[in-house]
Amino acid sequence: MVLLHGTLDVTVHEAQHLPASVATQAFGAMKRVVCCGYGPDLLGSCDPYVCLDVGHTRRLRSSFVQSTHNPVWEERAEVFVADEADEMKVQVKDADIMGAEYLGQATIPISSILQGRVFRDWLLLSDTAGKPVGRTDKLKGVFEQAAVRLTIKYTPVGNEDVPLGEVPRVYFPMRRGNRITLYHDSVATPGPVEDIHLAHGKVYHESSCWDDIYEAILEAKRFIWIAGWSVWDKTRLRRKPDRKDDSPTLGELLIDKANQGVNVLLLVWDDRSNNLGLHPGLMATHDQATYAYFKHTDVTCILCPRQGGMEETFLQNMTTGNLFTHHQKTVILDAPIPGADQYPNVPKLSQSGGINRLRSTIGRQQDDVPREARRRVIAFVGGLDLTDGRYDRHDHPMFEICGPGGPHCEDFHQACVDGFDAGRSCLREPWHDIHARVEGQVAIDICLNFMERWVKQAGKRHRPKMRHLDDHHDLQLPQGFEAFTSKAGLLKSTVSPEFLDEKVHMIKRSDSALAVRDLPAPESWAVQLFRSIDSDSASGFPDITHGGFEAGLSVGKGKVIDTSIHDAYVHLIRRAKKFLYLENQYFLGGAHMWDSNKDTPCFNLVPVEIALKIVSKIRAGQQFRAYIVMPMYPEGVPTSGSVQAILHHQTQTRQMMYKMVTAAIREAGLQGQVHPTDYLQFFCLGKREPHDTHPGGGAPPAAGAPTPGSNGNMAVLHTQPPAPAAGWEQPQAAATFHQTAQQTPAGNAGWNRPPHGGVPNPREAMGQGGLHATKGEHGAMPYGDKSSPRSGGGGGETHKALGPASLPPADPNTAQFRCTASRRWVEHFCNCKMSVATDILYTAWPMVL
Repeated sequence: MVLLHGTLDVTVHEAQHLPASVATQAFGAMKRVVCCGYGPDLLGSCDPYVCLDVGHTRRLRSSFVQSTHNPVWEERAEVFVADEADEMKVQVKDADIMGAEYLGQATIPISSILQGRVFRDWLLLSDTAGKPVGRTDKLKGVFEQAAVRLTIKYTPVGNEDVPLGEVPRVYFPMRRGNRITLYHDSVATPGPVEDIHLAHGKVYHESSCWDDIYEAILEAKRFIWIAGWSVWDKTRLRRKPDRKDDSPTLGELLIDKANQGVNVLLLVWDDRSNNLGLHPGLMATHDQATYAYFKHTDVTCILCPRQGGMEETFLQNMTTGNLFTHHQKTVILDAPIPGADQYPNVPKLSQSGGINRLRSTIGRQQDDVPREARRRVIAFVGGLDLTDGRYDRHDHPMFEICGPGGPHCEDFHQACVDGFDAGRSCLREPWHDIHARVEGQVAIDICLNFMERWVKQAGKRHRPKMRHLDDHHDLQLPQGFEAFTSKAGLLKSTVSPEFLDEKVHMIKRSDSALAVRDLPAPESWAVQLFRSIDSDSASGFPDITHGGFEAGLSVGKGKVIDTSIHDAYVHLIRRAKKFLYLENQYFLGGAHMWDSNKDTPCFNLVPVEIALKIVSKIRAGQQFRAYIVMPMYPEGVPTSGSVQAILHHQTQTRQMMYKMVTAAIREAGLQGQVHPTDYLQFFCLGKREPHDTHPGGGAPPAAGAPTPGSNGNMAVLHTQPPAPAAGWEQPQAAATFHQTAQQTPAGNAGWNRPPHGGVPNPREAMGQGGLHATKGEHGAMPYGDKSSPRSGGGGGETHKALGPASLPPADPNTAQFRCTASRRWVEHFCNCKMSVATDILYTAWPMVL
C-alpha cells in the first residue's frame, strides 16, 4: 500500500442518471398518496451526496442536493490525509431521515494522483457486486449508466506553497497588536515569578484569572455575554481565606449588572439527561438550577443542547443531542479604553443609512481613536468553566482547603469516586486548567462567534434580547462590522450568498485601529482563533460554493463545518522543526492505523501526524522531541465503562505511534543507539498529600471515614488542557505503579533525572523505584513503560502559544516538570481543549474555542 501524507484538493462537480432505489420509490408513493404530498423533505425523493474514502477511512462528504437524479455540486474541499491505501472509493448515497440509501460506487487508483498527476474525469457507478447502476430512459428505452465527475489533486507534505506564520485558509485570520494575559489555573497570587525569565531581561508576572474576571464584570457597562459547558450561579470568584472577603455569587453579580441596564446573556449547554427533573443529570452541570435561578430576572439564560440537522437520521439526532456537548468557555464584555481621553482631535461617529458606525479606514493611525469610542470589547477564553470544582491554585491542595470556612466548603467537587458523599471526609478532585484574557481585534472574533451561536440557538423568542453592538455609540468596532450585527444582519433567517460573501471579506480584513495602543513590541501578540463548530450550532456561514472554501469551511452531508482546530493542529505539526509540546484532556486518534478496532470513529490525524513527523526526522538524521501531557485517566470513575473505553483507545493510539517510531529506528539502523522514548514521551500530572493533611488542618478524619489519596495513593489531577493518557488495562500493572508511589514521601510524584541528565527511562524508573516526591511541586510521570506488554507506551470549540518570551530549547531535560517548570510552560503555551507548541513562530498564539 502507498502512504498518502499530504493534502487532497477535491472538487465534486456533478452526477448524472442516478438510480431510484426501491425504498425511495416506496416512500415517495406513500408521501404522495397517504400524506397528500406533505411530509419530511428528505422522505421519498432522491437527495444525493458524495463520499470519498481513502482506503477504509471516510475523508469527505459533500452536501446533499434535494430531489434530483442529476445533481450539480461544484464543491471544493481541502482534505488532509495520512493514510495507507491502494485506492480511493467514491460512493454516492441518498440522504433520508431513516438512513442513507446506497446509489452506487467507483474506485480511483492511488497511482492516478501520484507524481503530480491530477485526476479529472467521469466515474461510472456500479453496485457492490460490480453491476452497473443507472436509469432507463422511458421514451428511448435506453439504459444510461450513472456517473459522477470529480477533480482530485494530491500535494505531498513538504511540497505545499504555504508561508510560515499564519495558519492559512481558516475562518479567522491572524490578528496583530493584541494584549494577552495568560492564567495558570483559576487562582494565583499576582506578581513576579522570579524563576521565569522572559526575553529582554524581564521577569514573568503572574495574574489571577477569576480575580480579573470578577473585576471585568464589575467594570462592564454595556454587555456581558457568557458561554460555557457549565455555568453555576452559586460560583464565587473570590473566596476567603485566599482573599480578604468572599465575593457575591456569580448569579448575584450578573443580576446586579442586568439591573443596571447591562445586556447579560448566557449560553449554557443543556444536559438532556436531567430535563425531566428526576435527577441532577449525568454530568452534574447545574444547568437546570442555573436556568431556574435566572428565569424571572433581566438575565437571559439559554440552555442549548447539541442539535442535529434535517439531513441526519432520527437515531443520529438522538445521539447528537444526548452524547455530544457544547464545550466553549468564554466571557465577552466591554471595558474602558485606557487613555481614550488623551486623543481629542479625532473623527466622530457618523450616521449612515440609519446605522451608527465609526468613520474608520483600514490605514488610519493607531492614535485615531474616535472621541466617542471610550470602550472596547475584551474576552476571556480557555478551559475554565465558571462552575464548582474549578477554583484551584497551582499547588492543588486536596484536603487543607475543604473544611468549614475554606474555599471549597460550598462547592466540594469529586467526580472520580464512585458513591462519593461530600458529607464524609474525602479528598477533592484537583483541577489544573489554563485560560487567557484577550484585548485587541481577536476579541472581536470571539465576540462574533458568540453572536453566530446566539442567532442559531437562542430561538426566535430570545434572539432580539441580544442588544446590537452598533447601538452603543461609545464602543470601538471594526470597519463594516455593524452590517452583520444590526437587526437586519443578525436576525435574518435566510440571507443572500452575496451578503455572506461580504461577511467573509469583512472577517478577513484587519483594522489597525483595533490594535492595543502603546504596547511594547515584546508584549504585542499576533493571535489566531480556531474552533470546532457546524451550521447546526452557529448561523451565518457562507455556502461552500459562495465563499465557504475561502473561509476554510468544509461540508459534511448537509452541514457546513468549521474544523479549524484540527486544521491548525495538522498545519503546525507538519511545520515543526525541532520539538513539539502538547497538552490535552484526551489523546486518541488515527484509528485507521491501529492494529485492531480500525472502525472506531476516531479518525483525527493528530497522533499520526506526530508519529510521521518523528519518522521523517529519524530518516533525515535530525533530532526531534515530542512531549505529550495528559491526566492519568479522564474525569470519572476509573472502572466505569466510558473511562475504560477511552483508556483502551488511548493505549491503542500510543501503541500505533511507538510502532511507527520503532520501525523508523530499525529502518535507519539505529537499534541499540536510540530508543523510541528518546523521541516521544507521554506524561501525566499527579498530586499526593500526607496522612496528616485534612480539612481545615484540625483533627484527622473520624475512624473508618474513607480518605482516598491520603494513604499515599495517587490522586488524579484533572487537567482540562492536559488530559487522559495512561491507561493500564491490567490491574497488576496499575498496582505495581501505585505500590511504587506509596514508597515515596508525601508530596507530588516526579521522576529522578538519570545521572547523564537526559530523559528518564520509564522502565528503569518503574523497575528500580525511581519515583521521588517533593511536597508542593508538580510532577510529571512518563508513560510508555516498555516492560508492560499491554500499555505499549505507545477529540463545539489548538493553541500554539508562542509569545514574547523565548521558547525552551529542544532538549529532553525540559520535560522535567517541577512546579517552576510547569508554570514556565504555561508562560509559553495556553489552551482550552488542546495546546500545541512548536518551534516555528515566536510571535503567534493560536487560540481555541
